[in-house]
Amino acid sequence: MTIAFLSRSEVIQNLTYESVYDNRISPHFDLEIPTEVRVHIYIYSIDSISESTMDYTMTFILTQIWNDPRLNYTKYLKDKFLELNTKFIDKVWVPDLYFANEKQASFHHVTMPNKMMHLYRNGTIKYRIRLTMTAACPMNLQNFPLDTQICSIVIKSFVYTPDNVIFKWMENDPVSHFQNMEMAQFEISAIQPWNCSIKYEENSFTCIVANIHLQRRVEFFLLQVFIPSTMIVFISWVSFWLPINAVPARIALGSTTVLIMITQRQSTAISLPPVSYIKAIDVWTVTCLVFVFAALLEYAIVSTYSRHETKRLSIKLIQNNKTIKQTINVNRDVCEENGNVGTETPDTTYAQMRSKAKRMDVISRVTFPVIFFLFSLGYWAWYLRKAFGSKENEI
Repeated sequence: MTIAFLSRSEVIQNLTYESVYDNRISPHFDLEIPTEVRVHIYIYSIDSISESTMDYTMTFILTQIWNDPRLNYTKYLKDKFLELNTKFIDKVWVPDLYFANEKQASFHHVTMPNKMMHLYRNGTIKYRIRLTMTAACPMNLQNFPLDTQICSIVIKSFVYTPDNVIFKWMENDPVSHFQNMEMAQFEISAIQPWNCSIKYEENSFTCIVANIHLQRRVEFFLLQVFIPSTMIVFISWVSFWLPINAVPARIALGSTTVLIMITQRQSTAISLPPVSYIKAIDVWTVTCLVFVFAALLEYAIVSTYSRHETKRLSIKLIQNNKTIKQTINVNRDVCEENGNVGTETPDTTYAQMRSKAKRMDVISRVTFPVIFFLFSLGYWAWYLRKAFGSKENEI
């Protein structure tokens, strides 16, 4: 039969007659050799990455390429390949590929099913389909928000063992993505495809994995968490410069900064899962909360100390003077008894109290900033070292 006697539609009909083609078995089933399926993924967008549910949503094109010698049409046509619609897909054998870590997925049907199949002269098939998938992505948030997460695409065969079907990544750039793809909080630092065929029960199923390394952008958290919390800590230190007797101002300032820090910490934690370990952002916010609480507690200590000193020195003054009436005399006369001179007065008592209490404020003006600076230096040095260390391990 010559080329001129067969049209494309006739070729397709001849190749897919049920009497000559059985789409229930793999292409090399009778030959007892595995069918090699090459896989490629092109990522259009990663729409959301959720720490609370530990998953991510991705829209991508999945391409599978394999050879089916039963569909070889070399002797019928000279066309390099034939472009076929979705109805033809149901007539031929396709791999039983599935995503092991998929939670929810959907095909795209607007305006037509987003599926494509090309049939080449030697029987090679290129099958392409567009999907949106939500997949599980277990995360370790110990370094959050200075962390790098690895979200995987796990592809397996549900039925066939490697004796019948083998999945392999394409040699060149097996997982690529849209160059102008933008994510709100992450950027793709690396993509590592590898083979993950493992033993499961009594059978070994073919498996391939692509690990997408996502580096979190810290700019958002610098503007929303780190810088505001640092400013709140600085504001709490203003009370050290206020007079000791400015009770309403110092109490209001201290309690307000504490409440603001508690609110900010809660708003930060509400979007994260209740994990059992301490995150990097927890260390920062809790430490800032401790600093503003310590500033409020410092005034409580200063106030209590000043009142205690006033009471102690007043009692001492009463014991050294002759009578209580002489002690509270308007003229504050100095009393003498048995040759002992009472050299203290309520005015000197108050002056001594203020001097000692003010000394505590002066010390706090220096110690609080120094300790916070040392903490900040150690915090960023530790977590940045861990962040860059994890990048080097990925490479």
